[in-house]
Amino acid sequence: MAQETHSFQAEVKQLLDLMIHSLYSNKEIFLRELVSNASDAIDKVRFAEVTNSDLTETSLSQGIRISAFPDSQRLVVADTGIGMSKEDLLTHLGTIAHSGTKKFLEELKKENQNPDSNLIGQFGVGFYSAFMVADRITVTTRSADKNGTGYKWESTGDGSFTIDEVPLQERGTRIELHIKDDEKEFLEDWRIKSIIKKYSNYVTYPIFFVDKENKEEQINTTTPVWARAKSENKPEDYNELYKQIAMDFRDPLLYEHFKAEGTLSFDSVVFVPSEPPFDLYQRDKHGLHLYTKRVSIDDKCKDLIPEYLRFVSGVVETDDLPLNVSREILQQNTRLPAIKKQVVKKVLGALKKLASNDEEKYLSFYEKFGPVLKEGFHFDNDNHDKLAELARFKSMNTPSGEWTTFQKYADSKAENQKEIYYITGPNADAVARSPHLEAFRTRGVDVLFLTDPIDEWLVMSYQKFGELELKSITKGNVDLSGVGKEPEKAEKQEELKETEINPLLESFKTKLDGVVKDVKVSKRLTESPVCLVADENAMSAQMEQLMKASNKDFEGSKKILEVNASHPLIKNLRELQQKEGGDEKIKEWVEILYGTALLSEGSPIQDPGTFAKKITKVMEQASL
Repeated sequence: MAQETHSFQAEVKQLLDLMIHSLYSNKEIFLRELVSNASDAIDKVRFAEVTNSDLTETSLSQGIRISAFPDSQRLVVADTGIGMSKEDLLTHLGTIAHSGTKKFLEELKKENQNPDSNLIGQFGVGFYSAFMVADRITVTTRSADKNGTGYKWESTGDGSFTIDEVPLQERGTRIELHIKDDEKEFLEDWRIKSIIKKYSNYVTYPIFFVDKENKEEQINTTTPVWARAKSENKPEDYNELYKQIAMDFRDPLLYEHFKAEGTLSFDSVVFVPSEPPFDLYQRDKHGLHLYTKRVSIDDKCKDLIPEYLRFVSGVVETDDLPLNVSREILQQNTRLPAIKKQVVKKVLGALKKLASNDEEKYLSFYEKFGPVLKEGFHFDNDNHDKLAELARFKSMNTPSGEWTTFQKYADSKAENQKEIYYITGPNADAVARSPHLEAFRTRGVDVLFLTDPIDEWLVMSYQKFGELELKSITKGNVDLSGVGKEPEKAEKQEELKETEINPLLESFKTKLDGVVKDVKVSKRLTESPVCLVADENAMSAQMEQLMKASNKDFEGSKKILEVNASHPLIKNLRELQQKEGGDEKIKEWVEILYGTALLSEGSPIQDPGTFAKKITKVMEQASL
């Protein structure tokens, strides 16, 4: 047969330019596409062998072979699959985006065959991605049909291709790329192997790298850990998989291997690390490795795991995802959210099991990952109850080194207590010294210490555990009358009567006009003279500091100054007020008391130097 020249259909020059410059984001993808097509071809011949025994045999072991010839700038990908006839070449390689695999599946359905395979599909579009790195492509192929003939297809991607009849004995397809001068990296042995490991390590059939001496080395693993039954895997298999995908030299803290079947089927293995990854707080770095039909689609698929579980690594493989033509970007569909939901359920379930079976090990995890895990209260309303079981807290009544939970708190609540009390702050030591705790300590009512920045968002999103509302002890009114144990008479200090304290409160209000919202008698103080509290719906002092740290122009809301009517200092000030010129002296004390209230809640004093001088002056007067 004489050489035939054909023109591509569908404005191929423009389409090839799109393929090479726009469709694929990474040039190395071309090798994944060629390997995927080769795997399809072997799948096809396996199906054909079931219904047709009159097929050409092959002397080679079944598989895909890759060879590199740097001297002549050639890269070869060959398979022992179904091969192509002249008509196939014209149809599948002469028309851009014509899917031979799709047509093959349609034919099987017509013949009532069950296409239960791992066919990857889209032969045609993927093939042309090779022009990103090659300036000439030669395809030699022979159909598996015994009466088949060998053909050579060749093109430089310039709008035409040629077909020659050639003598071939072996069935299959051999694709030879003449690599461009500036793409010679793809002729390097290590580069080829790394691409296969990255994208095609788990293709169903063996992939051999053939060296210059014609020796074959298998460079892929045909059956991945997640596709095997759990009973076939050893702990070392899971540990090794984790180290590969997480780039971690340590073993994981735990792993969960599960399979979903039914309307949505997938295999998955997820891992919780033993130590935080260095990029734990880089929100754009999370995601699970997604495979479709054993081909890597995305090594950081953010749609499979929420941000608050970004420390989780793992693999999901499913055959039920529609892809675009470049197999790079998933089309919008409802399957990914469904998979994500099940993955989250498994991860949270595994953590709950760990907490139940090995509390010490779980607490080791929680100390490292708890702040991230608690982000879920803000972002994942559907899993509030599960997260509430996993959350751990320090509290006023919890011994040093121990933690409590919402459930433990509820089980040990004081008599007549109807709320879960909490206080926010920078750390446990700081909040433990807060004057707001005094009445709670006296009555034996526990208070949770919420000391992670995310806790401010936690209490905004999660406001009730069972029948108990979460209540900040630094905001709004707090009245513990009848709650917990009543203070002993010896512990009680006689309070100033309303007629005695009101004139003093008015002096406070006058001096602090425009600085605080109000001044009133406190029901939460037993030892300190004053403290600052926020309105019920206002930001806490900790939250305001976080906001100011990100926005220097942020102005918080005015606080309420609460005064302890039983404190000796307050009583002394009332006596001082009644003396001649007492109001002027009280003004200095008001400024000092307000400053101490700011320090107690962890807020800065606007003018520390002046504040120090006033304290010194008052001390001098007291010593006279």
